[in-house]
Amino acid sequence: MQLSNFLEIEKADILDNVERVQNVVLTEQGYLDYTAQDWACWDDTYMFIEDRNPQYIDVNLQNLALVGINVNVIIFVDTSGSVVYAKAVDIHSGEEKPVPQDLLNLIENGTLLTKSENDTMSGLVLLDEDPMFISCSPILTTNHLGPLRGTLIFGRYFDSVLLDSFKEVTRSSLLMYRVGRDMPDDFQTKIKSFSTLPGRTIVEPLDEEKIAGYFELKDISDRPAIIIRVDFPRELYLHGKKTLNYMYFFLLLTGLMTGVGVKFSIDRLFLSRIVVIDDFVAKIRSEKDLSSRLSLEDNDELYRLSKEINRMLTEIYLTEQELKAQEREKKVLLDSLEELVVFVNPGLNLIWANKAALDYMEMNLKEAVGVCLKSSPGLSGPLSEYLQLEQIFVTGSKKAEEFTAKDGNVWFVQAIPVTNENGKIIGILETCRDITEKKKIEQLRKKEINHRIKNNLQIVSSMLDLQAEKFSDKKVIEAFKESKSRILSMSLIHQELYESGKLDSLDFSSYLCKLIADLTRSYYMENCKIQVDLDAGSVFLCVDTAVSLGIIINELFTNSIKYAFPAGIEGEIHISLVREIIRDEVNKNETSSETSSENSREISWEGERYKLVFADNGRGFPGEIDFRNPTSLGLQLVNALVDQIEGSIELKKGHGTEFEIRFSGSGK
Repeated sequence: MQLSNFLEIEKADILDNVERVQNVVLTEQGYLDYTAQDWACWDDTYMFIEDRNPQYIDVNLQNLALVGINVNVIIFVDTSGSVVYAKAVDIHSGEEKPVPQDLLNLIENGTLLTKSENDTMSGLVLLDEDPMFISCSPILTTNHLGPLRGTLIFGRYFDSVLLDSFKEVTRSSLLMYRVGRDMPDDFQTKIKSFSTLPGRTIVEPLDEEKIAGYFELKDISDRPAIIIRVDFPRELYLHGKKTLNYMYFFLLLTGLMTGVGVKFSIDRLFLSRIVVIDDFVAKIRSEKDLSSRLSLEDNDELYRLSKEINRMLTEIYLTEQELKAQEREKKVLLDSLEELVVFVNPGLNLIWANKAALDYMEMNLKEAVGVCLKSSPGLSGPLSEYLQLEQIFVTGSKKAEEFTAKDGNVWFVQAIPVTNENGKIIGILETCRDITEKKKIEQLRKKEINHRIKNNLQIVSSMLDLQAEKFSDKKVIEAFKESKSRILSMSLIHQELYESGKLDSLDFSSYLCKLIADLTRSYYMENCKIQVDLDAGSVFLCVDTAVSLGIIINELFTNSIKYAFPAGIEGEIHISLVREIIRDEVNKNETSSETSSENSREISWEGERYKLVFADNGRGFPGEIDFRNPTSLGLQLVNALVDQIEGSIELKKGHGTEFEIRFSGSGK
């Protein structure tokens, strides 16, 4: 207890010293923020963004000027995101250096740009060369008035020289490593700790002589960037431990002297009677006769102990009888269940089975105990063929799944690991329930629901036709027509499900053929010279993904007919759906050299992945329209539905228009 007090005092002292180091780092960032704001809110800077005055550069932006304010990089950016002027110097030698390209990339993608007159940003960014303190301030007049003319960015490298200055100021031993690069094992283990308890300082002894405090610095996007370790000698701990050792020696010596005297007294007064008690307990243990009782004379502690032993034996006997009764009740209860219930050990040998399981295996309990499920396939059936029980012993996780047996019956199988008091898995309790009839009822219900949905959607489509006849305005009629095509695309899904009998997934290629045929018929009178090239193999998708993808294709097809091919012009629409090779990771810094359009969202995929290509050779996508932020309902639906199926969309411009949509096969 005393040693733990010393450890708490030591930890508090380390936390204070680590906080001192953190304050020095924050002071460096604060100085950079103050300097950047001072330069940004200056009439000369405000005018320089407007007139690009070279005199401003000659007077204020010489190498020595940046060295004097301890700034490695200074960048002026106007409100359009264009770099007006950028310069980088080595503040130790005064020589001009190239501006880091990865810093310019952050400006290009808008990460370091201020959006309003009160918007400022500061923090760390991880560059290829070294981490850098960044401060971004809006460019205003000296009186902090607008309008905003751009962003002024100051950068200071967090290099070994700056780290050495921190060491000198704090008189501490400091080590710094970047997250994502090679680092010692003790730094690696702290990354997970910081992810669960962000902002916390971790104190941990390195050895008997040294203790360290770890803290993390996050980058400008609030992601872990740097881990810093501050080392200190364990003076408080070692002094306290030495003091306690002296005290322990004194107490031990006192205890030994006292123990010798006590042992002499016990040997004379109690030892013989304790031997009697020990012999009695040994007899009970060997003979397991709970009816025996211990008899001692004299009204002292040993006599009262004998009475307690006798009372304990009585309670054990009664408890044993109660447990046997409970065991009988449990057996009656489990035997009354229709489910198959078995308990197996780590070797998959049967320990116990209820009556339903024994009937299924055509064995009695005595014959079944010890039988290995894996080595007796004729006995296992749903008990071991479907769930990988060996993996459950490894993972310790509960597992439950539905399976269809070879005879067509559907089983719900559940396996629950059973642990002892130490948390070790000693077996698995497995239950198997035949749910064949239940699944048949569910299938019939789903089929009826799909049939009713299809009929209701067709009714709505007919009502839209009737309602459209009451209007003469072409835009209103076109809106009704588009709504009808969206409804028909959903109706076709449920028609396919109803006709195929598969209620959770459908052959999307068959559905796509029917959808394109309906859309072609719908627009035949106006665009009779357009050819549709459809390339889609047998692809099965879940219902949610199929519905979203059907509406996407409907919208893109409608847009091509309306805008890509004016009436009477010949053309071709190409639609393909293929399964792609799976990649675990996509490098987000890569850009495709083959695309000349907007950047696409890049996602890491797991499981099946598909690519849908919709292309036409019409007059091309208008350059003034941002397809990611459109005003039209159709493209808004396309973007929203691509997000819904966890996909990415890419627009290629060139000869006509081409959309590439990549998505996983699972959907949401």
